[in-house]
Amino acid sequence: MTSRPHCGRCGERLPEGYLQDRARVVVLAGPAGSGLSTFTAVALHELRHRLGEELGMALLPCDDRTATDVRRYEQPLYEDAHLLPAALPSGASRPLVHRLSRRTGRRERALTFVLLETSERWSAGGDPAEGVQRSLAGADAIVLLLDPRDLTGAVSRPAGRPPTADSAQVVERVLDRLRTAGAGHPDGGRIAIPVAVAVAKLDLVAPQLPPNSPLHRRRSPGPGFDGVDRSAVDTELRALLTLWQSDGIDQRLREGCADYQLFAFSALGRAPRGDAAPPGGPRPHRVEDPLLWLLYRFGLLDHAGRER
Repeated sequence: MTSRPHCGRCGERLPEGYLQDRARVVVLAGPAGSGLSTFTAVALHELRHRLGEELGMALLPCDDRTATDVRRYEQPLYEDAHLLPAALPSGASRPLVHRLSRRTGRRERALTFVLLETSERWSAGGDPAEGVQRSLAGADAIVLLLDPRDLTGAVSRPAGRPPTADSAQVVERVLDRLRTAGAGHPDGGRIAIPVAVAVAKLDLVAPQLPPNSPLHRRRSPGPGFDGVDRSAVDTELRALLTLWQSDGIDQRLREGCADYQLFAFSALGRAPRGDAAPPGGPRPHRVEDPLLWLLYRFGLLDHAGRER
């Protein structure tokens, strides 16, 4: 009798059939209050529904536990009209293991797609938990969220509300952890895996952006990866970081990462009121962008208008 395999990244037991397709583990990180759980809930919902139809993809949980954990993420937002709690839901730090497939003509491309949200408070000091370090050691990509309220000049903070984290320090700590975990490239020790750094809660920033900012527009729908749009958004955010006197973040990323991109999104689409989700539920804006870039990097998506 053979036992079920365990994940070398997080130590959890893996679902049956996990090894049938190549696996890609995406670790989600960010300081407290950056909206990691909300991003996870909304991004997975979009991949299963709107984006699945648009891109010809199917996202299916690999086991009942993943299906149950995803429901714990989604039910408060989509059924109960409540925001997710600041603390992770029970079981949410377990890997969410899905089979993600895409058929073009007679050809199917598939991978085991694993999202793992780290529960560590990146804005706090101290040594990394063993589980977090193990997760980073096996990561194939990182999505790092930043709260715009922690970026100088991005959002007008209420009087008396200090930043919850120094975003530049959060970026540096995550990169240090990745290097410690063995993600450094022989070329100067830079991080070799793709790193997506996303400014969350774009709805707080949008009123201050110029009317022609590419962050206002939605990604053009289509079955491929739009590299032109991606470049425009990345360039805009680099300029905004300079405007917000936070260009040190881009400098740290340039020095520490061989492959990184900047993103901005709103998972809810509108600012919530208290603990209540916006009326009508989430209306996300560009929440899918970091994951679509990673799926392109993983070979599941082609450039728009070109199929391999």
